[in-house]
Amino acid sequence: MTEHHNVFTYGSLMFPAVWERVVRGQYDSSEATIHGFKRVRVRGREHPALIIAPQAAPLIGRLYRDVDPQDLARLDHFETGSYARVGVAVTVGGVAVAAHAYLALDVHSLLDAEWNVSEFEQHGLRVFLATYAVENAPKD
Repeated sequence: MTEHHNVFTYGSLMFPAVWERVVRGQYDSSEATIHGFKRVRVRGREHPALIIAPQAAPLIGRLYRDVDPQDLARLDHFETGSYARVGVAVTVGGVAVAAHAYLALDVHSLLDAEWNVSEFEQHGLRVFLATYAVENAPKD
């Protein structure tokens, strides 16, 4: 039996235009919250990175349920070696749920500034889809 995992997204993958460019399956999703992490800007990029920050305010993102192994591999490819897929606990409707999230590894490229979701949606999404998403999306 192949193992499926929930995936917590906190940046570009929260947006259907990005998620659907990377994965092939259809997945239920909902808003979710993670504690003990912070979403920060990446120098020279539109997308954010997730870092451990025990005192940070709760972070809202999107949880995709039961993602199949082929799409997990596609997500791993998309996130590149700058991120590691790690196990986390997220909260959905007051209930704790196990999930995977992509944690930043390249801390030297991170800025000490929070990433803004609405700014990305208004200005960065178009650029991201034309650059990073093209460069890093799986080729199949």
